[in-house]
Amino acid sequence: MHRTFYLRATVFTLAFLSFACLLGQFLGFWNMHLFGCWVLPPATVLLALIAYLTRKDGDKNSSAHTWIVQGALGGIVAAVAYDLYRLPFVLNGAPLFKVFPKFGQLLLGADGPMWLAQLLGWSYHFSNGAALGIMFLAIVIRPNPRILFWGAVAWALFIELMLLLTPYPSFFGLKLDGRFIFLTVSAHLVFGVVLGFWCRQRVGKWSLASARLPAAHR
Repeated sequence: MHRTFYLRATVFTLAFLSFACLLGQFLGFWNMHLFGCWVLPPATVLLALIAYLTRKDGDKNSSAHTWIVQGALGGIVAAVAYDLYRLPFVLNGAPLFKVFPKFGQLLLGADGPMWLAQLLGWSYHFSNGAALGIMFLAIVIRPNPRILFWGAVAWALFIELMLLLTPYPSFFGLKLDGRFIFLTVSAHLVFGVVLGFWCRQRVGKWSLASARLPAAHR
């Protein structure tokens, strides 16, 4: 039990560093360039190593391999759905994608070619999606299908609320009005629904299979 708790905490913390990169920039603790060069790459390697070392764990529900691999895949798929939902609003003039090149410029630490800033910014955006999925599965103690779905929805909306309480909108020059709040909250709802569906389909099946087994065979 203690090993699983510490493993969950470690995986959650390593995934959270993707968000810490930006939050530290907001709060003046560090800049994204240094954090992105010296902290995120080792954290990503450690997550990959943990996933590899736990790939043969018997109970898939309590396996860090499941949290990391399925969480990352689900988070990336959910991030794609999130962006596709926002795309029509962007095409109508909403400045929802303008933060991505700014992410890239902050990671570069200096002016660079726009294509590189866009590439880094979008990559960082999807790394945050993967991190959200990993963090979610790392905190789900009893991953039955219902908890996986509705928990993911609640998790996505909670993260959005926390972001709105940070300097995120003002830092990137986004107008915090009713339209922006509706678009960003509804987009996070889409993210949560897709992440929840992914986790229910890919992780929930193991919970159901485990529940059907007699205690002597678990």
